[in-house]
Amino acid sequence: MSSTQNLLDEHLIVRRLGSIAKKCSDGLYSNQNIPIEDIQIISVVIEEFVDAFHHGKEENAYFPVTQYKNSFSEDIRKFLIEHELGRRIAKMLRRELELLIDYDKYDQSQGLKWNDNKSKEPVARFLKSYAVFVFDHTGKEDAFFEKVQEKQSLSEEEDIQLVKHYELCKNRTGGQARIEEMIKLVGYLENRKWMR
Repeated sequence: MSSTQNLLDEHLIVRRLGSIAKKCSDGLYSNQNIPIEDIQIISVVIEEFVDAFHHGKEENAYFPVTQYKNSFSEDIRKFLIEHELGRRIAKMLRRELELLIDYDKYDQSQGLKWNDNKSKEPVARFLKSYAVFVFDHTGKEDAFFEKVQEKQSLSEEEDIQLVKHYELCKNRTGGQARIEEMIKLVGYLENRKWMR
């Protein structure tokens, strides 16, 4: 598989996660009972699979190789800015999720079950924001990757080197087993009762 196709294929997984985040957000806004653990899984997959692994491959390997080819530098600059936006949304989601967990623990200690829409609203908002980000960003990157393929911007040797570098990125994020676990977690979330 080519280095470009590899990233395009991962975008399918990233968009699946975007759909999960959107559905979770909608459920929280409609006061649906969604386990906090499932929201934590969404956050972990965002941080480990999307940001550390997928965006890491783009930022540390693919973009540096393609940056000065066919006037792609402006596109890549915008993608890097968008990656930072995604990271900030993910950090805000994590922060609000931790506050929600603390709130839930407080309610449980009082013998109450949390049911305060105000406490869930920030989590719902950042899940929705992340979903919007994912669909917009991956759509633009898909068009960029297709341009790279059409213009044959990467030599065969560059493509081989990128694929080898992807293995290093995989090892930095826990190896093949961890990546497979993240993908399984996406499938797990898709099959949760609240997703139907």
